[in-house]
Amino acid sequence: MKSEVKVDIRTPYTMAMFNRKNKEQVGIRQKMVRYAQRHGIKPAARYFGCSKNTIKEWLRRFNEHGAGGLENKSRAPLFCPHKTSQEMENLIIAKRKEAPCHGPRSLKHYNPSIKPSQGAIYRILKQRDLLRKHRKKHQRKNDLRAVKALYKSLTHNQEDVKHLYDIPHYWAQMTALALPKYEYTIRDVKTGFTVVAFGNEYNEQYSEMLTELYLKHLQAFGVSLSDVIIQTDNGSEFGAKKRDINTPGFVNTIVMEFGAEHRYIPPGCSNANADVESFHATIESEFFDLESFKSRENFFHKAQVYQSFYNFARPNFSKGGKPPLQILIEDSPEIAPAVLNFPVYDLDALFKQKMELSGGHYVHKLPVFSAKYWYN
Repeated sequence: MKSEVKVDIRTPYTMAMFNRKNKEQVGIRQKMVRYAQRHGIKPAARYFGCSKNTIKEWLRRFNEHGAGGLENKSRAPLFCPHKTSQEMENLIIAKRKEAPCHGPRSLKHYNPSIKPSQGAIYRILKQRDLLRKHRKKHQRKNDLRAVKALYKSLTHNQEDVKHLYDIPHYWAQMTALALPKYEYTIRDVKTGFTVVAFGNEYNEQYSEMLTELYLKHLQAFGVSLSDVIIQTDNGSEFGAKKRDINTPGFVNTIVMEFGAEHRYIPPGCSNANADVESFHATIESEFFDLESFKSRENFFHKAQVYQSFYNFARPNFSKGGKPPLQILIEDSPEIAPAVLNFPVYDLDALFKQKMELSGGHYVHKLPVFSAKYWYN
């Protein structure tokens, strides 16, 4: 007869340990079996804080199946009277393949003949690997970059206005030297080619002036304006309050006068203009947060240097580490690289000049100047 073994009341084995994950449970059960083999079933039950039947069960399963017998068995029923029939599963799979955009709820809503619950439909789709995988943000961005890479150079452009008076390093200089409060920006999605202009007003007239100058510039270098798209948000500075395309203004200038296309981004989708917004973040950190200016003239000189650096030399790592110049040459060698040489305009001075030429009355269409005038 086996001798009784004194149990240490400080033993760490409690019922809580039997509720752990399977791997930990198997380890504890192995210790139970070995303890029972050495000291007996009753001492093992006392030591591990469980019933004798529990020790007997694990001993039996260990003797019959080895260590594998100590793993948890499936508690799923051997027969499920409510299991979805094979015919219904085939119907669900067929409807899903017809409309891959439909999930369990949509499949049940649009197909009254599908009777199982949403949970059952989800299980069937998951088993057949028909669920739509949620792509991570960086994966979606890479896909979008691949789409943009198919664009033709200088055809898909995004335009926006950046407020400059909320940049701490720039604000003090802006107030002391009467520097511009707003940056008007147009950026080509394919190459990253970007043009900027500055002014102290936030209005449609300034947006229209820069866009007209930009389209004339592209036209002078042989770019077909019928292929050009200018995309903006729904702000009043881009004529969003005007409903008639024949009303003079920003949209009328693009579409009616130049034959290009204008698009507003969908409401609530500010990231649709992500390319130009990305440039705004870049120029703030690389230019406005770093540079100091001596005068308004000095500001425009440095802005021109930065714009030229950005378009001709600065690598863009979201576009393979290439500057706009390299992308343009590779994609559209028929366009002269000089197209990237665009002046940084003082929109306040341009507007004043325009008012003087029109006799003090604002007219939307800029007077015609030769290319030589603008670049001298």
